Amino acid sequence: MLYNITEDLQKKNVSNRFMDVGINENVEMINVEYKQTEKTEFIAFYFEDENKARLSHTEWKVNQLKPLAQMTPEEADLYLRLIKEQMRRINAIVTTFIPEEEFRKVKADSFEEFAQATIKALGESYKGVKIRIKVVYDRRNFTALPRYTNYTWIEKMTIPKEESEIKIFTSDKLTKTMPRRIEGADESVTNILNKDEGVTPSNEIPF
Repeated sequence: MLYNITEDLQKKNVSNRFMDVGINENVEMINVEYKQTEKTEFIAFYFEDENKARLSHTEWKVNQLKPLAQMTPEEADLYLRLIKEQMRRINAIVTTFIPEEEFRKVKADSFEEFAQATIKALGESYKGVKIRIKVVYDRRNFTALPRYTNYTWIEKMTIPKEESEIKIFTSDKLTKTMPRRIEGADESVTNILNKDEGVTPSNEIPF
């Protein structure tokens, strides 16, 4: 029969569940991949907890409109700082599973080379490893890992909870930001930008 309601069909699909904000335990990183789009490229890390709730963390290539050699000192400083912050976030994830000295061997001249070398360095080291992560809302109200690198937001579950370095801070966004209405506009029209408007996204710089 073409149309047949079976027991398997009636089972709920929980793969589209997303992790809650806060500190999540017994999470596993289930995959890491590099991909290209029509305009840019990215490396993505995928996580899943015991209830099959998922979280993805994506790092996009920092794009610039002109070569580094043609940038002013201020432009070059911003460009290199964004790349360094991105590498620190990736380092925090990767060195949860492999030794720091092993990851320091990774060197690349392009984002693609760096992403592919990162994936190779990780290998299957993350498979079956239980970790603890902090999940927050990003500026678009999507669940994500924090973007800062000065505090811990990922660690192995082998670290006892009472010794965990992961803490919730008042600056962590744990509630969604309501869209702002444009003054004088129809009520159905809202400003999709939140309080972070005006901040340059990490994958773009204005030159």
